[in-house]
Amino acid sequence: MKTSWTILPFPCASSLTDRRTLRKDLLIALRSSGSPVIVDFSDCRTLNSEDIDLLLECVAQAAGRAAKVLFVAGSRVNRVLLEVTRISSLVPIFNSVEEALAYPQIVAEEDLADRRAS
Repeated sequence: MKTSWTILPFPCASSLTDRRTLRKDLLIALRSSGSPVIVDFSDCRTLNSEDIDLLLECVAQAAGRAAKVLFVAGSRVNRVLLEVTRISSLVPIFNSVEEALAYPQIVAEEDLADRRAS
C-alpha cells in the first residue's frame, strides 16, 4: 500500500510579517493534514533560532497526533544545523524530497525482511 504524503515548504520569508504568516500557515497545515508530512527546507539557505523553535513546534504537533513527519534539509548547512541542534534525533532528515518519499518504502521492506527472518 502506497502512502500519500503532504509536502510543505518551510517558510523562508525575509520580512517579519511574512515570516509570521508563513509560520502560522505551516502549523495549520501540519495540524490539519490527514497524511504524513514532509517539511521541505530546499528554498531556505540557512535556519535561525526562530526557525529551530518552529521546527520543534512542528515535531510536537506531529507527536501530539501520532503523525509521521520528515524534514528535507535541502542544503549541507541546514543538515549540519539540524544535526548540531539534535533535531535529527527526533525526526528523520533527508537531502531531497525524493529521498524522503523513498524512506517509508525502505522501512516497510526492512520490516518485512525482519519478520520473514524470524
